[in-house]
Amino acid sequence: MSVDAPLPSSPRLMVDLDAVRSNYLLMAARSGMASCGAAIKADAYGLGLNEIAPVLARAGCTSFFCAHVSEGMIARQILGHEMEIFILNGVQYGEAPLLRQKHLIPVLSTPEHIALWQEAGENAPAALHVDTGMNRLGLPWQGNVPDMVKDLNLTLVMSHLACGSDPAHPMNRQQLERFAVIRTAFPGIRASLANSAGILLGDAWHHDLTRPGIALYGGAPLDEGGPNLAPVAHIEAPILQVFTLRQGQSVGYGATYTAPKDMTVATVAIGYADGLRRDASPGGFGRIHDQKVPLVGRVSMDLSTFDVSDLTKPPKPGDLLCLLGKDLEALAIASDTLSYEVLTGLGPRFVREYKGCGT
Repeated sequence: MSVDAPLPSSPRLMVDLDAVRSNYLLMAARSGMASCGAAIKADAYGLGLNEIAPVLARAGCTSFFCAHVSEGMIARQILGHEMEIFILNGVQYGEAPLLRQKHLIPVLSTPEHIALWQEAGENAPAALHVDTGMNRLGLPWQGNVPDMVKDLNLTLVMSHLACGSDPAHPMNRQQLERFAVIRTAFPGIRASLANSAGILLGDAWHHDLTRPGIALYGGAPLDEGGPNLAPVAHIEAPILQVFTLRQGQSVGYGATYTAPKDMTVATVAIGYADGLRRDASPGGFGRIHDQKVPLVGRVSMDLSTFDVSDLTKPPKPGDLLCLLGKDLEALAIASDTLSYEVLTGLGPRFVREYKGCGT
């Protein structure tokens, strides 16, 4: 068999570019009068920066957010020179010339960032990150921030919500009030507070520029409720073997699952090397012919086992088990994690396919 063709045992990751576009347009509409940017860090949340960034640009996005300079350089090559590309982790020693050369905008969060950017000269634009309660990155909101940056060419002042996924959390209002103080100190400078969850909190949180992330990729921004987002990532993994597990027999490493009765089990070519977390059992599941099949036993590096006893049509080797899609959040919950981690943890072994054109 030619190595140029995917082997039958290779799992596939399919990314729906039309769904990305649909989700962006939905979040842009929910942003009201604010411009809608896009977080494309971590290879567009694990789904492919090279394919997704142009879709967002064609949908009307002109402001993009990366974490590292290396990501920004790739984004600049993909997007051309007309788009704003912000580097959320700021500027480190020796990076300023590269940032200027590639027209990347550092988000300055510390006095050290400010000093490095000032020392580089040329008055290139920068953004400012003010901490209003996350206590992770940012200059203290109650400090004398304007004096620290009076010589900078600021194009954006931003902060980040700590509890936006819970609309009822009192910190959302507290951070909004603190950010209002900062915004008053920088008249005429664009302001940005709302991520995906912040967009859904309402107009007061939108300011001038929103920056959705997880919502673009089909993940739920809120702990409960929220808009009906289109699923973006879909996994298909082939069944390698189907066998009978007798009552009292165990399956998988550590013998953590014992069959309560005779059952039919399918071994599927996907494991934690592909991003299916070991924590996904018990509680995880996939779908075969759109019927749910529970994950049983421990996920191993390359293989996982599913109870297929109740399927209307018995499966056979070569049939496909589906993961993610509309079940992204359910799988994340079963794995005791978030959809962010599920998506960014997708491994390199997938045969990646992109459908739709995002136009």
